[in-house]
Amino acid sequence: MAAAVQRLRTSVAPMVRVTHPYFLRLTRLISPFGNHQLWTEMIHANAFSRAQMHLDPAKLSSKLPLHEIGEFSAGVVVQIASASPPDAHEAVRQLINLGVRNINLNCGCPSRNVQMGSFGAIMMKTPQLVADVVDQMCTAARGTGCQISVKCRIGVDEDESPEFLQRFLSAVVGQRRHADELPVSIVLHARRAWLQGLSPKQNRKIPELNYERVHEMARRFTNTSFVINGGIDTVDSVVEHLAKVDGVMIGRKIGDDPWFLSQLDQHVYGIPAHAVPSPSDVLARYVRYGDEMHARYGARYSALSEPLYRLFAGRKNKALHIRLNEARSKAKRDAGLHQDAKYSVSFSELVLEAVHNAEMDLRQQQDSLESSGDVSHLPSKELHIAEA
Repeated sequence: MAAAVQRLRTSVAPMVRVTHPYFLRLTRLISPFGNHQLWTEMIHANAFSRAQMHLDPAKLSSKLPLHEIGEFSAGVVVQIASASPPDAHEAVRQLINLGVRNINLNCGCPSRNVQMGSFGAIMMKTPQLVADVVDQMCTAARGTGCQISVKCRIGVDEDESPEFLQRFLSAVVGQRRHADELPVSIVLHARRAWLQGLSPKQNRKIPELNYERVHEMARRFTNTSFVINGGIDTVDSVVEHLAKVDGVMIGRKIGDDPWFLSQLDQHVYGIPAHAVPSPSDVLARYVRYGDEMHARYGARYSALSEPLYRLFAGRKNKALHIRLNEARSKAKRDAGLHQDAKYSVSFSELVLEAVHNAEMDLRQQQDSLESSGDVSHLPSKELHIAEA
């Protein structure tokens, strides 16, 4: 790009079993510049209105990125699910008390379990209910500086017409035109949701992408902020969409390769290459964070380890995965611990030992290839886990 764009116009999509607090911390270490919004996994509003998760620090720390909320509240979005206006109101109230400044309502998840709870994508069929839930969320957020948004699809089942989507959006944002009403932004996944016959994974791939429908709605609802989502996985495509909508959300590309954030930092936001953290720096900072989370909240090493498998790829990832699993099993056996107990060895010590052993494994692979006369040996940088 000729010039860097304004911060927070790109975001990491909410992904089940991916965007938990530990992964979001890793993304912040890869990209510490405050350029990208970080979205949590979907959390049901009942967790706050009924289960009172906000009173359980250990449970809360496993669901909310407390470090990021404290350091980077403008860039953290907590996604909730609810078909109950009172429950949504209470969830927003409690989240605001915790320092959250961006809250999203999920109206796009097509899973069967979510449908049985009458929330997610099925709510697009009842736009007035969504409007009522959003109204209560906005009431709870009024005067606090908290921003409310809705994430949805461009259609549901057989209905992918522009009229269907326009009716839904009109119900949710069209009535909020008075100056004293909190504006609601829209995150629009450019695929329809099939509620029957397709799994959530298939719903991310099989329904055809229709980016133009998102662009069309952005032109129609000129007073509403629109973020586009779905299948966007290159820097060029991000730049192209930013010329037409207010923001771009990236999901599986970052889940598979969180280093994509550093490409966006450089090519979209103008961060110089020398300022981008190295893998060794990211790893060192992450393991210290893991020590803190384990000491303070009893975070499980298995959960803390999971983001590290996304940090590296190919041979490095395979070698580290094997050695890290072995190190965790050995530490538990040595201490006679159950799965939810604390280890006697620190998380950082365990990970760094696993990295050392994985690098030895890679060197042995190299030696074996060379001794057999195989010219397809590993490049030298592939022998070091935390080397770019």
